[in-house]
Amino acid sequence: MNRMLTALRLSNTLSVICQWAARIAGLLLFVLTAVIIYDVVGRRFFATGSFKLQELEWHLHGVIATFAFGYAYTRNAHVRIDILDKRLPARFKLWMEFLIIVLLLLPFLALIVYHGADFAWRAFERGEASNGGLGLTNRWIIKSVVPVSALLAIAGASSVALRCLVVLRRPDLLRNPFESEGLWKR
Repeated sequence: MNRMLTALRLSNTLSVICQWAARIAGLLLFVLTAVIIYDVVGRRFFATGSFKLQELEWHLHGVIATFAFGYAYTRNAHVRIDILDKRLPARFKLWMEFLIIVLLLLPFLALIVYHGADFAWRAFERGEASNGGLGLTNRWIIKSVVPVSALLAIAGASSVALRCLVVLRRPDLLRNPFESEGLWKR
């Protein structure tokens, strides 16, 4: 029982980390809106177009999308292709979810963290900037979002895997293991 309570606490902690990343992404939506409004008004009325503003818009879009991956996974708000979903027993689906996370998703995300960190580090070492010198400098900042977002996705996937394990081993530890939010919305 103690191990399952620990797993549940760790799952909740990882889920909270993903929630905070999603909140940051939500706040960045306001920043993105302000940048777009400034860019559009400047171009339309003051002829002040800027490649840097356009690149900043793309970078903000990328951060917003990728920082929310882990949160989306903890809330079952991602795309699923469930061909046999209706015909399979709930326990089998939970075991399948757990095994797919552990055997496929986590190793894949670990590779993204490893290679993404190298990708960002090389950009930092080279002082990489936008092509043509007209856009943003310090390209390593946006490239570092790749491994960070993969770490957030690892946190979300690990949270779901731990909850699967708790439901499979000790469903009595949860109020309602198939509650309407998160993984259990099926």
